[in-house]
Amino acid sequence: MTDERIIEAWDGSRIPARRYDPRRLLAHDTAHKLVAQAHALQDLIREEKLRVYAEVDAYLDIVLESYGARLGGSRGGLRIEAIDGVRKVEVSVTDYQSVTAAIEAARVLMNEILDDLVGDASDDLRAIVANAFARNSKTGKISTERVLSLRQLNLSHPKWPLAKDAISDAVITAGSKRYIRFHERDTPHAPWKQIDLNFSSL
Repeated sequence: MTDERIIEAWDGSRIPARRYDPRRLLAHDTAHKLVAQAHALQDLIREEKLRVYAEVDAYLDIVLESYGARLGGSRGGLRIEAIDGVRKVEVSVTDYQSVTAAIEAARVLMNEILDDLVGDASDDLRAIVANAFARNSKTGKISTERVLSLRQLNLSHPKWPLAKDAISDAVITAGSKRYIRFHERDTPHAPWKQIDLNFSSL
């Protein structure tokens, strides 16, 4: 049976399927089929993830209610462990941060301070400051941890308090993300093994 499909190529041209080499057409169809299956799997995982977190929150609500504590609000990390000691679930919350426009003020102030200190500012100190404001070559992002670490410096300069304020204002918490991990072990005294949910490693 002749394949009457018209396939749109990457450059926008529309070519009848019968004009392609059968192996090239097989690759095309297989790629689309597998990616469609991946989307279906992604949707299933997303639904299961929402269901699991709903169960975690329901469990937490019951515990809070049993103590007369207020329900709702933000949810922190917790650990749920079975009585027999062979299964547990750990939920953690990680904040993620971003930089604001104050990062440029912090950088300028730090450079002014180092220029004024001249001989007192060692090459190591200059390297620490330069590294703190350097952007990652791959992501283009500045490390918020390195920027905030500059506050630990103790510099004798009138603009240092301003620089510290700018450093603090330069980093804000942009949000948080919850992570859930499942663990099990054969006996209560055996080491925990995490249940791997990474598709590629299964």
